[in-house]
Amino acid sequence: MRNRERRSTPIKSFFTAIAVGVNVLLGMATVFSAYGGMISPDEMVFASIVAMMLPGFLIAGIILLVLDIMFWRKLSLVLIIAWIASAPPILEYCPLNVLPHKLTEQEKERTFTFLTYNVLHFWDFCGDVPGVNKNRTLDYILSTDADIVSLQEAESIEGPWKVTPDQLYELHTRYPYGYMNVAKQLTLLSKYPAEHVHIDMPPCISERVACFRLNVKGDTIHLFNVHLESIGLSPEDKELYMQLYNPSPERKLKEEISEVKTQLISKLAKAFRERAEQARALRECIDSIGGNIIVAGDFNDIPGCYAIRTIAGDDFKSAFTECGFGPTVTYHGNRFYFRIDHVLYHGNFEAVKIKRAKIPSSDHYPLLTTFMIEN
Repeated sequence: MRNRERRSTPIKSFFTAIAVGVNVLLGMATVFSAYGGMISPDEMVFASIVAMMLPGFLIAGIILLVLDIMFWRKLSLVLIIAWIASAPPILEYCPLNVLPHKLTEQEKERTFTFLTYNVLHFWDFCGDVPGVNKNRTLDYILSTDADIVSLQEAESIEGPWKVTPDQLYELHTRYPYGYMNVAKQLTLLSKYPAEHVHIDMPPCISERVACFRLNVKGDTIHLFNVHLESIGLSPEDKELYMQLYNPSPERKLKEEISEVKTQLISKLAKAFRERAEQARALRECIDSIGGNIIVAGDFNDIPGCYAIRTIAGDDFKSAFTECGFGPTVTYHGNRFYFRIDHVLYHGNFEAVKIKRAKIPSSDHYPLLTTFMIEN
C-alpha cells in the first residue's frame, strides 16, 4: 500500500503543478485582456488584439473553474481573484442589469427612442429570401417607430433592394427631418427638428463622422453618427478566415494559421492604429461642442477598447453597460461575432432601456435605445 502511495505522489504532484501553471497563466491572460484597451495601439498593438480575446478567456475560465472545484478546489481562488480584478471591463462586455427600469406615466412623457443601425446599403445579407417582396431592413426600421434613426452605410433609400413605394411613403411621412449620405454613407432620420452641423474635422474623420443638432422636447442634443475604420478584410481574407473552421485536406493547418497571422493580424493592427487616431480627433470635436451629446454607430471595435475609452473619457456612459444584460453580438458576418456597435451619451438624460434586435437582413444587428430626459 505504501509503495502505491509513493508512486502516486509524483504523478499527483506533476498534474497539480500543471494545474497551477494553467490557472495562473489563464488568470494573468484574463486580466491583461480585460485591460488591454487601456494601452494605445500605437505603443503596443498586441494589447488591442488580446483584448478581443476576452470572451474566449472567460469561457475557458469557466471550464477550468469547474475542473478546479472537482480536483483542486483551492486553485479556484486564482481565477476568482482574476475575475474580481477584471470586474469593471468584464461588466462592460457582459453587463448584468437584471431588473429593468420601470417608467411611470410622467417619466414616459420625457422619453425618446433612438435607433442606430448599419444597414449594409439596404441590401439583404441573406440574398433573395423566398416570399419576401419588400426591403426587410427598412421594414424593421419602420416597425420600431423610433424617434431618431441613425444609419451607417446608407447612401440612398430610393433604389436599393426591394424597397416598395409604400415603404418610402411611410418613411418620408413619419420622418420629416432627414439627411441622406452625409460624410460617407451616414444618414439621419428624425421626427424632431434636426440640422446638419458643419464642423471643421481633421481628415482622418471627415468621412467617418457626421454631426447633427436636434431639438428633442425642448432640449438641444448633438448627435455624432460614426463609422470608424473597419478591419478592411478583402473577400480573399474572409475566405481564408472561414477556411480555418473547415481546413481542406490538401492544406496543412500550420500553413493556414501562418497565412492568418501574416494577412489578418497585420490588417487588424493597422485598423487599431487608425481607429485610435480617429478616436482622439473625434474626442476633440466633442469637447469643442459640449452639452448634451450622443455618440453612436458602427465603431468597428469591442467594448472597453482604446478607441471607445478615448471617446468616452470619464464623462460618457455606454447605454448597453447601463441597461443591457449579458454578452451581445451586433456583428455576425463571416463568423466574426463581436459587439462593435455602441451608443455613448452625456448630458441631462439617461438610457433606461436598450434592445438588440436579431434581424438578419444586414451583417449588423440594430440597437434601439430608450432615453429619458431628466427634470
